[in-house]
Amino acid sequence: MTAARAAAAAFALAAASAAAAAPAAPIPASDAWVTIRADELAARYDALWALSDVHGHLAELEQLLVASRLAVRDGGAISWRGERRRALLVVAGDLLDGGPDSVGVELLLARLQREAASAGSRVVVLLGNHEARFLARPASATPELLASAGLHRAELGLPPGFAPDVLAATAFGDFLRGLPVAAFVGSWLFAHAGYIDAAGGAAGTRAWLARIDATASRRDPAAFAALLDPRSIVAYHDWWRSERRLAEERRRLRHLGVDGLVFGHDPDALGAKGTMALNRDGWLIKLDAGLRRGASRGMLLRCDVRDIADAAGLAMSRGGAPTCRTELPDGTSRALEVR
Repeated sequence: MTAARAAAAAFALAAASAAAAAPAAPIPASDAWVTIRADELAARYDALWALSDVHGHLAELEQLLVASRLAVRDGGAISWRGERRRALLVVAGDLLDGGPDSVGVELLLARLQREAASAGSRVVVLLGNHEARFLARPASATPELLASAGLHRAELGLPPGFAPDVLAATAFGDFLRGLPVAAFVGSWLFAHAGYIDAAGGAAGTRAWLARIDATASRRDPAAFAALLDPRSIVAYHDWWRSERRLAEERRRLRHLGVDGLVFGHDPDALGAKGTMALNRDGWLIKLDAGLRRGASRGMLLRCDVRDIADAAGLAMSRGGAPTCRTELPDGTSRALEVR
């Protein structure tokens, strides 16, 4: 190698090292995801709450919200607790299918979004693979979903004997079509399955993010069908079982400036059936508590912002101990399990 080539190679290596060490560029704004910066989180919210995979279990969702004092029951109606201010609730997908009232779950969350905003709080609802499947192919609607829509036929303006595509054209379908696929909250990513199917280092991860933006922002059946790819951020089952994929996922998160992932979709993730859990490396929180399977009556993740926030971002654990807790339907709480 000539001296000139050696100098050029050394310069390229130094430049690549500097690029690798540089902080990730901010996540760009997009209709495909929600972005709440760390400073905004600290300024506007005292507590971060999360759950996933309600799957039509309206009564259990209502019980969780009332027990956690996020909502109040007035007679038979559930509403956001007016004095519950500065709370951020993230629902990480799969509102539909399994339980008896998927449409009731959606209608409740849509109303709580409005009520929480009026009270100085926020409810963020994300797309799951069951929502994507219905939007891609309304004819795939399950009998449980159609029966649930029948319970709310007057509210949705549905005619007798309505077809699934008519349901997709109501306010119910409009709400689902508007759901983001992810939320970047401080230095955590919330997404239903959570997998980042990227290649090629930091540039490849940013290109993947641009593809998600271009796909999910279209909001048409073809876009939702694309999000059902088996390796997508809303649909990939069991990716966390592979040590190689775990390592790749963590590296890709870092390319995006993200420290941790909060996901649902797999009730058996981390070997934690029927509960929420944190992985032992302290960067992965699993939300799906197996409500659809009857493994639990549902759970809420609660993270007090003062406990998770520091100058470096958001921490899922400190000294090996989780910074978040699990809230149960009976109003009790316990430390987030570590698996």
